Amino acid sequence: MKDIIIEKNPKKAKAKFDDLFLAREQIIKSASKDAKLHDSIKNLTNTLHPKNIEVEVTKIVEETKNVKSFYLKRKEGETLPNFEAGSYITLEIKINDRIYKRPYSISSNPKNTQEYRITIKKVPDGLVSTHVYDNCKVGDVFTISGPLGNFHYNKIRDEKDVIFLCGGTGITPILPMIYELLENQKVNSILLYYGNQKKEDILWETNLEELQTKYSNFKVKFLLTEEEIENYIYGNITEEILKKENLNGKSFFVCGPLEMYKSLNEIFKKLDIPNKYIRHEIYKEELENLLRIEHKLTIKKENQTYTISCYENETLLTSMENNHINPKAHCTVGECGFCRSKLLSGEIKTEISSLRKKDIEMKYIHPCVTYPLSDVSIELP
Repeated sequence: MKDIIIEKNPKKAKAKFDDLFLAREQIIKSASKDAKLHDSIKNLTNTLHPKNIEVEVTKIVEETKNVKSFYLKRKEGETLPNFEAGSYITLEIKINDRIYKRPYSISSNPKNTQEYRITIKKVPDGLVSTHVYDNCKVGDVFTISGPLGNFHYNKIRDEKDVIFLCGGTGITPILPMIYELLENQKVNSILLYYGNQKKEDILWETNLEELQTKYSNFKVKFLLTEEEIENYIYGNITEEILKKENLNGKSFFVCGPLEMYKSLNEIFKKLDIPNKYIRHEIYKEELENLLRIEHKLTIKKENQTYTISCYENETLLTSMENNHINPKAHCTVGECGFCRSKLLSGEIKTEISSLRKKDIEMKYIHPCVTYPLSDVSIELP
């Protein structure tokens, strides 16, 4: 076996890496463009990692006064792809002749591959959520993506004792994780803190209490911010509440409103909980003080060029969607990387995203979290 030589000189190491990169590029360019996957491999790939799936709404359940669950089955009657608990799908929907894509967590048990359940809250200013909530009916057909996301429990990375902290519909990716961890005995203990404004807002309270009765290693504590009821904690999750728990050697999973993320991030710092023990569902922080000032957005895609209006208080992705231009996009919060594009010119303001340092240096952006501050030109992948 040939000895592995580790190059310690940074400049020489970079030169060797560059040589390897160029060699790989030459091999790729010289490869046949007519190569085809064997049918069995192609079919398996499409089954496990489908790009798009047609589903039919088979049932709608009104969970609370402003939250509904939609049960989706494959039109052809086939099973849906397996998904890791905590995953989301992207729902493609047509509104006023425009196509919009929005991510929704799968809130059903991962062992059920016959149907997915997504649970949607009607948001006053939410174009897609309001449309689906008000207009979707049984029998409607939608196109969805395969399961996506990184908000999962990992037995190698995460601890055997878990604390889930969520609020409102933030329970939707967490409930499947609770099902999976309890049913497959993957952890020693689970503690769930679940906050809402009122008791009537709690999603699946009966289900959670039944799980608590069935599994001795699962405990749920409900919090209410607008009602004082016996056996329910009044108020938000605080430093004092968490201090009552033994926090050593535990993993924390957080999902909920933006204010909850901000508050808990400060609490974790005060309690000296290292980031390696904390998992967040992807979330979007809206930029403040942005006015509806109009600019021009020029989009280069393959051999075509488009010029449309864009606005300082609207992401570039939203502007494109509103003008019948639909780049690849899934998460809409700068995490998945599907909409990653090249900034050719213009001044922008962007939220924190998963772009690597090198991407930023090379002027790549995620249009889903990028706002124009001048006329902007971009190149789509």
